[in-house]
Amino acid sequence: MWSKSEIASVALRRDVAPPRNLLLQALPGYDYDRLFPLLQRIPLVPRRVLQHARMPVQHLYFIEEGLVSVLANADEQQGVEVWLIGREGVVGSPAVLGVNASPLRHLVQVGGSALRIGVRDLAHALADTPRLRTLLLGYLHVALVQSLQSAACSLRHAFPQRLARWLLTAQDRCHRQDLPVTQALLARILGVRRATVSEAINALERQGVLERVRGVVRIRDRERLEQLSCRCYRVIRQEQERPRRTNAQPISLLSIPAMCVLLAE
Repeated sequence: MWSKSEIASVALRRDVAPPRNLLLQALPGYDYDRLFPLLQRIPLVPRRVLQHARMPVQHLYFIEEGLVSVLANADEQQGVEVWLIGREGVVGSPAVLGVNASPLRHLVQVGGSALRIGVRDLAHALADTPRLRTLLLGYLHVALVQSLQSAACSLRHAFPQRLARWLLTAQDRCHRQDLPVTQALLARILGVRRATVSEAINALERQGVLERVRGVVRIRDRERLEQLSCRCYRVIRQEQERPRRTNAQPISLLSIPAMCVLLAE
Protein backbone atom coordinates (compact mmCIF):
# COMPACT_ATOMS: atom_id res chain seq x y z
CA MET A 1 0.00 0.00 0.00
CA TRP A 2 1.31 3.45 -0.87
CA SER A 3 2.26 5.67 2.05
CA LYS A 4 0.99 9.24 2.25
CA SER A 5 4.46 10.51 1.44
CA GLU A 6 4.63 8.35 -1.74
CA ILE A 7 1.25 9.63 -2.95
CA ALA A 8 2.28 13.20 -2.17
CA SER A 9 5.59 12.85 -4.04
CA VAL A 10 3.91 11.44 -7.14
CA ALA A 11 1.21 14.11 -7.01
CA LEU A 12 3.95 16.76 -7.37
CA ARG A 13 5.13 15.22 -10.65
CA ARG A 14 3.27 16.32 -13.75
CA ASP A 15 3.88 13.15 -15.72
CA VAL A 16 2.55 10.63 -13.17
CA ALA A 17 -0.80 11.00 -11.40
CA PRO A 18 -1.27 9.18 -8.07
CA PRO A 19 -3.49 6.11 -8.40
CA ARG A 20 -7.07 6.07 -7.13
CA ASN A 21 -7.57 2.38 -7.79
CA LEU A 22 -6.75 0.40 -4.62
CA LEU A 23 -4.86 -2.35 -6.47
CA LEU A 24 -2.57 0.22 -8.06
CA GLN A 25 -2.18 1.96 -4.72
CA ALA A 26 -0.88 -1.33 -3.33
CA LEU A 27 2.02 -1.28 -5.82
CA PRO A 28 5.34 0.19 -4.66
CA GLY A 29 5.87 3.65 -6.11
CA TYR A 30 8.70 2.57 -8.44
CA ASP A 31 6.53 -0.23 -9.91
CA TYR A 32 3.66 2.18 -10.54
CA ASP A 33 6.07 4.63 -12.21
CA ARG A 34 6.99 1.91 -14.73
CA LEU A 35 3.37 0.88 -15.27
CA PHE A 36 1.90 4.37 -15.63
CA PRO A 37 3.00 5.03 -19.27
CA LEU A 38 1.02 1.93 -20.31
CA LEU A 39 -2.21 3.17 -18.70
CA GLN A 40 -4.87 5.29 -20.41
CA ARG A 41 -7.58 7.04 -18.40
CA ILE A 42 -11.04 6.64 -19.92
CA PRO A 43 -14.54 7.69 -18.82
CA LEU A 44 -17.01 5.05 -17.69
CA VAL A 45 -20.47 5.78 -19.08
CA PRO A 46 -23.51 4.02 -17.54
CA ARG A 47 -24.78 1.06 -19.61
CA ARG A 48 -21.46 0.75 -21.47
CA VAL A 49 -20.26 -2.84 -21.88
CA LEU A 50 -16.57 -3.05 -21.00
CA GLN A 51 -16.28 -6.74 -21.77
CA HIS A 52 -18.77 -8.70 -23.89
CA ALA A 53 -19.52 -12.33 -23.12
CA ARG A 54 -17.44 -14.86 -25.10
CA MET A 55 -15.43 -12.15 -26.81
CA PRO A 56 -11.61 -11.95 -26.57
CA VAL A 57 -10.33 -9.91 -23.64
CA GLN A 58 -8.40 -6.98 -25.14
CA HIS A 59 -8.03 -4.65 -22.17
CA LEU A 60 -7.97 -4.57 -18.40
CA TYR A 61 -9.72 -1.67 -16.65
CA PHE A 62 -8.53 -0.57 -13.22
CA ILE A 63 -11.64 1.15 -11.85
CA GLU A 64 -11.01 4.55 -10.26
CA GLU A 65 -14.60 5.64 -9.76
CA GLY A 66 -17.96 4.03 -10.52
CA LEU A 67 -19.44 0.53 -10.38
CA VAL A 68 -19.31 -2.32 -12.90
CA SER A 69 -21.62 -5.34 -12.69
CA VAL A 70 -20.38 -8.75 -13.76
CA LEU A 71 -23.43 -10.46 -15.27
CA ALA A 72 -24.18 -14.10 -15.97
CA ASN A 73 -26.99 -14.94 -18.37
CA ALA A 74 -29.85 -16.65 -16.58
CA ASP A 75 -31.81 -17.03 -19.84
CA GLU A 76 -31.92 -15.58 -23.36
CA GLN A 77 -32.99 -12.15 -22.10
CA GLN A 78 -31.83 -11.55 -18.54
CA GLY A 79 -28.43 -11.26 -16.91
CA VAL A 80 -28.00 -11.60 -13.14
CA GLU A 81 -25.15 -9.98 -11.26
CA VAL A 82 -22.59 -12.42 -9.86
CA TRP A 83 -20.18 -9.84 -8.48
CA LEU A 84 -19.62 -6.10 -8.36
CA ILE A 85 -16.44 -4.18 -9.17
CA GLY A 86 -15.45 -0.74 -7.91
CA ARG A 87 -12.20 1.03 -7.14
CA GLU A 88 -10.97 -2.02 -5.24
CA GLY A 89 -10.76 -4.09 -8.42
CA VAL A 90 -10.21 -4.53 -12.13
CA VAL A 91 -12.22 -5.67 -15.15
CA GLY A 92 -10.53 -8.32 -17.30
CA SER A 93 -8.37 -9.94 -14.63
CA PRO A 94 -8.97 -13.52 -15.95
CA ALA A 95 -6.38 -12.65 -18.62
CA VAL A 96 -3.78 -13.12 -15.87
CA LEU A 97 -4.74 -16.82 -15.85
CA GLY A 98 -4.47 -17.06 -19.62
CA VAL A 99 -8.27 -17.06 -20.05
CA ASN A 100 -8.93 -15.39 -23.41
CA ALA A 101 -12.73 -15.12 -23.14
CA SER A 102 -15.48 -15.53 -20.57
CA PRO A 103 -19.25 -16.15 -20.64
CA LEU A 104 -19.64 -13.19 -18.27
CA ARG A 105 -20.55 -9.65 -19.36
CA HIS A 106 -19.13 -6.55 -17.64
CA LEU A 107 -21.56 -3.63 -17.65
CA VAL A 108 -21.05 -0.14 -16.19
CA GLN A 109 -23.86 0.60 -13.73
CA VAL A 110 -22.55 3.79 -12.09
CA GLY A 111 -20.42 6.14 -14.18
CA GLY A 112 -16.89 7.23 -13.34
CA SER A 113 -13.44 6.55 -14.76
CA ALA A 114 -10.87 3.79 -15.17
CA LEU A 115 -7.25 3.27 -16.18
CA ARG A 116 -7.07 0.94 -19.18
CA ILE A 117 -4.16 -1.25 -20.25
CA GLY A 118 -3.95 -3.56 -23.27
CA VAL A 119 -3.50 -7.28 -22.71
CA ARG A 120 -0.17 -7.33 -24.55
CA ASP A 121 1.16 -4.44 -22.48
CA LEU A 122 -0.08 -6.23 -19.38
CA ALA A 123 1.95 -9.33 -20.28
CA HIS A 124 5.12 -7.22 -20.39
CA ALA A 125 4.18 -5.48 -17.14
CA LEU A 126 3.61 -8.79 -15.35
CA ALA A 127 7.03 -10.03 -16.45
CA ASP A 128 8.69 -6.89 -15.09
CA THR A 129 6.49 -6.48 -11.99
CA PRO A 130 5.87 -9.72 -10.05
CA ARG A 131 4.08 -7.72 -7.37
CA LEU A 132 1.38 -6.78 -9.89
CA ARG A 133 0.75 -10.44 -10.70
CA THR A 134 0.42 -11.25 -7.00
CA LEU A 135 -2.09 -8.44 -6.52
CA LEU A 136 -4.19 -9.48 -9.52
CA LEU A 137 -4.25 -13.12 -8.43
CA GLY A 138 -5.25 -12.04 -4.95
CA TYR A 139 -8.06 -9.97 -6.43
CA LEU A 140 -9.28 -12.94 -8.49
CA HIS A 141 -9.57 -14.91 -5.27
CA VAL A 142 -11.63 -12.10 -3.70
CA ALA A 143 -13.89 -11.97 -6.78
CA LEU A 144 -14.40 -15.73 -6.63
CA VAL A 145 -15.39 -15.57 -2.96
CA GLN A 146 -17.78 -12.70 -3.65
CA SER A 147 -19.40 -14.58 -6.53
CA LEU A 148 -19.84 -17.84 -4.62
CA GLN A 149 -21.04 -16.09 -1.46
CA SER A 150 -23.57 -14.10 -3.50
CA ALA A 151 -24.88 -17.33 -5.02
CA ALA A 152 -25.26 -18.88 -1.58
CA CYS A 153 -26.98 -15.71 -0.36
CA SER A 154 -29.51 -15.84 -3.20
CA LEU A 155 -30.43 -19.42 -2.29
CA ARG A 156 -30.71 -19.05 1.47
CA HIS A 157 -31.60 -15.49 2.45
CA ALA A 158 -34.66 -13.30 2.14
CA PHE A 159 -34.58 -10.48 -0.40
CA PRO A 160 -34.40 -7.61 2.16
CA GLN A 161 -31.15 -9.14 3.48
CA ARG A 162 -29.81 -9.53 -0.06
CA LEU A 163 -30.69 -5.93 -0.88
CA ALA A 164 -28.94 -4.68 2.25
CA ARG A 165 -25.85 -6.72 1.32
CA TRP A 166 -25.80 -5.27 -2.21
CA LEU A 167 -26.20 -1.66 -1.04
CA LEU A 168 -23.42 -2.03 1.53
CA THR A 169 -21.12 -3.69 -1.00
CA ALA A 170 -21.85 -0.97 -3.57
CA GLN A 171 -21.09 1.78 -1.08
CA ASP A 172 -17.82 0.09 -0.10
CA ARG A 173 -16.74 0.03 -3.73
CA CYS A 174 -17.63 3.58 -4.75
CA HIS A 175 -17.35 5.38 -1.39
CA ARG A 176 -20.57 7.34 -1.91
CA GLN A 177 -23.47 7.87 0.44
CA ASP A 178 -25.79 8.49 -2.52
CA LEU A 179 -26.02 5.57 -4.96
CA PRO A 180 -27.47 6.51 -8.39
CA VAL A 181 -29.43 3.30 -8.82
CA THR A 182 -33.11 2.87 -9.66
CA GLN A 183 -35.55 0.20 -8.55
CA ALA A 184 -35.68 -1.11 -12.11
CA LEU A 185 -31.89 -1.50 -12.15
CA LEU A 186 -31.85 -3.29 -8.78
CA ALA A 187 -34.59 -5.63 -9.97
CA ARG A 188 -32.60 -6.53 -13.11
CA ILE A 189 -29.27 -7.21 -11.49
CA LEU A 190 -30.70 -9.00 -8.44
CA GLY A 191 -33.08 -11.13 -10.52
CA VAL A 192 -36.40 -10.17 -8.88
CA ARG A 193 -39.56 -8.28 -9.80
CA ARG A 194 -39.56 -4.50 -9.47
CA ALA A 195 -42.43 -4.74 -6.99
CA THR A 196 -40.22 -6.86 -4.73
CA VAL A 197 -37.53 -4.15 -4.73
CA SER A 198 -40.11 -1.41 -4.11
CA GLU A 199 -41.57 -3.25 -1.13
CA ALA A 200 -38.14 -3.78 0.45
CA ILE A 201 -37.01 -0.19 -0.09
CA ASN A 202 -40.29 1.18 1.28
CA ALA A 203 -39.75 -0.83 4.45
CA LEU A 204 -36.18 0.49 4.81
CA GLU A 205 -37.41 4.04 4.25
CA ARG A 206 -39.99 3.69 7.01
CA GLN A 207 -37.20 2.60 9.35
CA GLY A 208 -35.08 5.62 8.42
CA VAL A 209 -32.34 3.46 6.91
CA LEU A 210 -32.68 4.68 3.31
CA GLU A 211 -34.04 7.66 1.44
CA ARG A 212 -34.97 7.90 -2.25
CA VAL A 213 -34.24 11.19 -3.98
CA ARG A 214 -34.66 11.56 -7.78
CA GLY A 215 -33.30 8.24 -8.94
CA VAL A 216 -30.79 8.05 -6.07
CA VAL A 217 -30.80 5.72 -3.07
CA ARG A 218 -29.27 7.50 -0.08
CA ILE A 219 -27.98 5.42 2.84
CA ARG A 220 -28.89 7.34 5.98
CA ASP A 221 -28.13 4.74 8.66
CA ARG A 222 -25.31 2.43 7.59
CA GLU A 223 -24.99 0.82 11.02
CA ARG A 224 -28.63 -0.24 10.95
CA LEU A 225 -28.28 -1.46 7.35
CA GLU A 226 -25.38 -3.69 8.43
CA GLN A 227 -27.54 -5.12 11.20
CA LEU A 228 -30.30 -5.92 8.71
CA SER A 229 -27.91 -7.53 6.23
CA CYS A 230 -27.01 -11.20 6.33
CA ARG A 231 -23.67 -12.71 7.32
CA CYS A 232 -22.71 -12.86 3.63
CA TYR A 233 -21.82 -9.16 3.59
CA ARG A 234 -19.32 -9.60 6.42
CA VAL A 235 -17.72 -12.59 4.68
CA ILE A 236 -17.29 -10.60 1.46
CA ARG A 237 -15.98 -7.54 3.30
CA GLN A 238 -13.45 -9.52 5.32
CA GLU A 239 -12.14 -11.29 2.21
CA GLN A 240 -11.87 -8.01 0.33
CA GLU A 241 -9.70 -6.51 3.08
CA ARG A 242 -7.55 -9.62 3.55
CA PRO A 243 -5.01 -8.98 0.71
CA ARG A 244 -4.13 -5.57 2.15
CA ARG A 245 -3.87 -6.98 5.67
CA THR A 246 -1.69 -9.92 4.66
CA ASN A 247 0.49 -8.03 2.16
CA ALA A 248 -1.31 -9.61 -0.81
CA GLN A 249 -0.29 -13.23 -0.45
CA PRO A 250 -0.45 -15.30 -3.69
CA ILE A 251 -3.68 -17.04 -4.54
CA SER A 252 -4.20 -20.54 -3.23
CA LEU A 253 -3.73 -23.23 -5.87
CA LEU A 254 -6.91 -24.85 -4.58
CA SER A 255 -8.90 -21.84 -5.79
CA ILE A 256 -7.69 -21.95 -9.39
CA PRO A 257 -9.76 -24.94 -10.65
CA ALA A 258 -13.00 -23.44 -9.31
CA MET A 259 -12.06 -20.06 -10.75
CA CYS A 260 -11.39 -21.51 -14.17
CA VAL A 261 -14.80 -23.20 -14.14
CA LEU A 262 -16.38 -19.84 -13.37
CA LEU A 263 -14.42 -17.79 -15.92
CA ALA A 264 -13.68 -20.07 -18.86
CA GLU A 265 -15.94 -20.78 -21.78
